[in-house]
Amino acid sequence: MRITTMKKYILSLAAVAMATTAMASDYIHASAGLETSHLWRGIEVSSGLTYNADLSFSDKNDHFRVGLWGGGMFNGDYKEFDYYMSYTNKGFTASVWDIYNFSDAAPGNHKIFNYKVNETSHFIDAGVAYNFGATTKVPLTLSWNTVIAGRDRGVTGTKNLYSTFINAAVTAYDSEKWNVTPSVGASFALSPEDGIDGNFYSAEHNFSVVDVRLNVTYKLKIKNYPLPITVGGMWNPDANKGYFRAAVTLVNL
Repeated sequence: MRITTMKKYILSLAAVAMATTAMASDYIHASAGLETSHLWRGIEVSSGLTYNADLSFSDKNDHFRVGLWGGGMFNGDYKEFDYYMSYTNKGFTASVWDIYNFSDAAPGNHKIFNYKVNETSHFIDAGVAYNFGATTKVPLTLSWNTVIAGRDRGVTGTKNLYSTFINAAVTAYDSEKWNVTPSVGASFALSPEDGIDGNFYSAEHNFSVVDVRLNVTYKLKIKNYPLPITVGGMWNPDANKGYFRAAVTLVNL
């Protein structure tokens, strides 16, 4: 009798654990990967082997998300820890990111809870995007992001520039094994300093193309486990620089 009761108890615990795991998979998301460098909006943020990881929580339909994103070079030269929230529905996405780069070479005093405008290492980035491919046959994604607060004070440090990055990306080819995506991005300041050109992404021009890319992803699978590999180039015509990057997604849950 006791053995039967114990079996029922164990089976009940197992059922609860399985149900909890299945339910958690609808709400908890995680990913991690490696990249040879971290490239962002025309900027080479890190110049060596870099890890990145993401942990987020969503509603069951995955419309609302809140999450944490982190990245760093293995030698410690680059360190970043971000918070974000987003809403996505039928191709439309709105998001707000608190981006905190506390690398030794990054501006600010690196204190995580310090948001004083002339001291902080944070900046707040708000954006909207629309993926036309989600609702039509047009393989185009357009996005607009503006730095609304924090480390975006220009040369004089007297006001926020509201530096803005706009981007257009096209899925030029997509198959079972390959994806090819070219894109182009430009930057400008909504509130430039009087008589001074430049913004968060460009030191010399108020409006300029700063990010031209070609990314190619091979959808590698080992048995049934996906390990997509992306290689591509980024050109910054404004800075007259170019970068090559390779990345692999190791976990995507």
